[in-house]
Amino acid sequence: MSPDIAHTLPGNKGKNPFHVTVFDPERDKPAWIKAFGSADNSTLFQTHSFLNYHPQGRFDNHHLIFWQGDEPRALMTGAVREIDRKKALVSYPGASYGGLIHPPGLSFNMADHLVQSLLRYTRSAGFKILSMTPPPAIYTSWPSDIIMFHLLKAGFHYAKREITQAIPLYYPDGDIFRTICNKTRTAIRKAMKSELVVEEDIPLSDQNLEIFYPLLFDNRKRLGVTPTHNLPELKRLRDLIPDQLSLSLVKYQGIPVAGILNFVCNARVLLIFYVCHDWDYQELRPVPLLILSTIQWANRRGFRHLDFGTSTLNMEPNWGLIKFKENFGSIGYFRDTLSINL
Repeated sequence: MSPDIAHTLPGNKGKNPFHVTVFDPERDKPAWIKAFGSADNSTLFQTHSFLNYHPQGRFDNHHLIFWQGDEPRALMTGAVREIDRKKALVSYPGASYGGLIHPPGLSFNMADHLVQSLLRYTRSAGFKILSMTPPPAIYTSWPSDIIMFHLLKAGFHYAKREITQAIPLYYPDGDIFRTICNKTRTAIRKAMKSELVVEEDIPLSDQNLEIFYPLLFDNRKRLGVTPTHNLPELKRLRDLIPDQLSLSLVKYQGIPVAGILNFVCNARVLLIFYVCHDWDYQELRPVPLLILSTIQWANRRGFRHLDFGTSTLNMEPNWGLIKFKENFGSIGYFRDTLSINL
């Protein structure tokens, strides 16, 4: 059909088919699981197994289900907060990603209906601010910008744009090692010639977590920060989502000198959540060896990207961290937070 002819054809959005309800854990778990399972951009952070890690009462939960008739079609995790003395609905504070979780191949007008349903609901519920952090494009197998288009058209603005770096894992010849820079390859070869042993994807036992956590805590302490989770919280996460965590250690003559804890976010993306090392053994280069092992492990299991996490804070780059991640072949992707005053 000629584009000129298309301009003359009648068209409209039609009636909005969605209605919105607040998730009720006593009633709506099957509906949530159904919509989550059919969504294209769902992640670990929209599962209630993960969300239940937070103690009851820590956040004022306000998760939404978007229904099309009796069918749950889309989801959004959220919490009620006060921002500038105004009632706000925000992406869940204890999760990396939120936003609208929806089926693949969403049409242009259905995406508009979805956004309009969200705005209509939040306004009727008395919210004055709405903020969300959707997953980056790598988390979906059907990348599309139509939800973003309708959010921006409706008046959302970018409250924050950060860069998360991720390593693509789909190389035609399968030789991922070649994508690593020369300097890092040299470090890995040095590590391979030492007595370092990588223990890959080990059991998440109390003993192994109690080996890993002191490494993590001491590593972060030297950097002047503390880990997001304490040891009991890591154990609780292990109990809630054991199949979505992967722990690996590097040992030198039986001594643990480095570790990595990864989150299986969905079938496409593995997220490096914590990587750490003992500073006394850094000359052995255990971290580059451990990251290469993680890249190869993720590739063997069919992941498409290894998410290295954000490397900017309030759009200020951490240049050293960016370079370190680029040395492994990572590419930058937007991690956006959008907001609107209702």
